[in-house]
Amino acid sequence: MPGLNEDAHDAARVVLPPSFCHWRALTGVAAVALLATSLVLLGRLDVLAPGRVLPVLAYGVAMGVFCALAVCVCRALLARMSTRGAWVTGWVVVVIASLALSYGVGVVGSVHGAGPGPEGLAMFMLQSVLATAIVSMALLRYLFIRSQWRAEMVAQADARVQALQARIRPHFLFNSLNTIASLIHDDPESAERATEDLADLFHGSMRRADQSIPLGDELVLARKYIAMEKRRLGDRLSVKWSVDGLPEGASVLPMILQPLLENAVGHGVGPRPEGGEVQVFGRIEGQNLVITISNPVGPPRDHTGAGMALRNIRSRLALAHGSRASLLTNLDGDRFYAVLTVPHVESSRR
Repeated sequence: MPGLNEDAHDAARVVLPPSFCHWRALTGVAAVALLATSLVLLGRLDVLAPGRVLPVLAYGVAMGVFCALAVCVCRALLARMSTRGAWVTGWVVVVIASLALSYGVGVVGSVHGAGPGPEGLAMFMLQSVLATAIVSMALLRYLFIRSQWRAEMVAQADARVQALQARIRPHFLFNSLNTIASLIHDDPESAERATEDLADLFHGSMRRADQSIPLGDELVLARKYIAMEKRRLGDRLSVKWSVDGLPEGASVLPMILQPLLENAVGHGVGPRPEGGEVQVFGRIEGQNLVITISNPVGPPRDHTGAGMALRNIRSRLALAHGSRASLLTNLDGDRFYAVLTVPHVESSRR
């Protein structure tokens, strides 16, 4: 799909700075500010009164959080800029915010007898702005490299999804069209529903690989896929769904279940003359969603496609959730099990 590949490349090219509007980002900025201020104080403990250490540390943390909030306020402006313009403007916003806060703190502190005074205000502001500018430049540089790496990983994940689908689609499309053609004369209504299901499946596969969707939407597409294969395989394919306990509003990556079902049908049930049963079982374990898909073991054959699908899912899980998500497989007797574990997070799209 050229359009999707172009989107992936665009995502890799356009890398915007974080908005710093989330409490986790603010906590990270506060920690960096505390560390930087502590390092500066280490060289001045011989001339700094002991009672002023904590106020200076508090000022450094407040400076970091205030500057991060200033970037948060300007997030809409930064989002309309190019990559270079957004990062440079974000740094300029930090410098301006540090200038404003240092002036305010210097004036208020001087009024209460704890500040630098009129004669030392300019030097106090200069030191504050220079320290903030240097630390923020280093932090933004790190965040830029990290964001660029993440965007490139997302682009690669999109490319792998498209490569996987390019491998699967011709066979699935060929089988589905044959099924629809066989139904047109004998069961036109079923042929119409099959055509609609096929369109929905291909529309679902066009989603970006890194944009989460509600679990309910993913389950709907999974059932449509099974319905399409059921029309082709008939009584040879049976599916047992045990997913009533799963929250439909939970956030999951798109196309995370269908490849597992394709493996179960294509490598387990399809090659067996007698067919078999695919079992889908979902549950909540602590803060995680656990979905297990099992299928009978088919006759020996080339499982390259199955391995590619599993590797692709694992890389997408690692990119989106790190070590909090996993895909484990196990061969137990005459059945194959794929166990998908993802963090339970409510989707913003309900």
